[in-house]
Amino acid sequence: MNDNQRRRYERGSRVDAFMTSNAADFPAAGKGGQTAARLREELAALAALDVLKAGAASERRRTSSARGGLRESLRAQVAAVCDTAEAVGAEHAEARGLFPRARADNSDQTLVAVARSFAAAAAPLKARFVEYEMPPDFVERLTADADALEAQMSRQTEGAGARVSNNAAIEGALGRVDELAERLDVAVRNRYRDDPARLAAWESARRLERPARAKRDAGSPRPNAEQK
Repeated sequence: MNDNQRRRYERGSRVDAFMTSNAADFPAAGKGGQTAARLREELAALAALDVLKAGAASERRRTSSARGGLRESLRAQVAAVCDTAEAVGAEHAEARGLFPRARADNSDQTLVAVARSFAAAAAPLKARFVEYEMPPDFVERLTADADALEAQMSRQTEGAGARVSNNAAIEGALGRVDELAERLDVAVRNRYRDDPARLAAWESARRLERPARAKRDAGSPRPNAEQK
């Protein structure tokens, strides 16, 4: 959850704790007890969604790292094919013009397409490249790494969609928590109309905490302070 969502979740948790500690005053059959039970269910669902979100974030970081490694490996392989093709082309005309360096962009999708086209073009000339110390399996490695990079790209795209869905689910659940807390406010105020101590405890529980302010450096001037 982000900071705002976390503060709303914590407020809901405080409200739940208050209702739990005063459960005897709000029977399960009454509106107060029923609303408190629904609030507890929504908070449990939120906790589960937050775990999913944290797991997805960890997977996103892992996928991003793997994608970066594959990108660099594939770029190095493509560059090696280009360099070697120039040497091969000096002796064998059939290799000339098949491995151009110029590309319209540096996107991963373009890199995958270039690697695959190089692998296809180099396959019939494999022996010529190997003569210049290219690995015997360089064509297979180009294809395998292009496939792997594309797979990582697909995972990240799917992960982005899941992240949007998860955020929407969290926001929806928080909206219901907020609404339930407001409905409980009516029941609690009516029940403790003549109990200032418990009303004060309720106010403390249902208050939405303000976001923490960034600390101002001791040596920095105050906002709007006159410059002397």
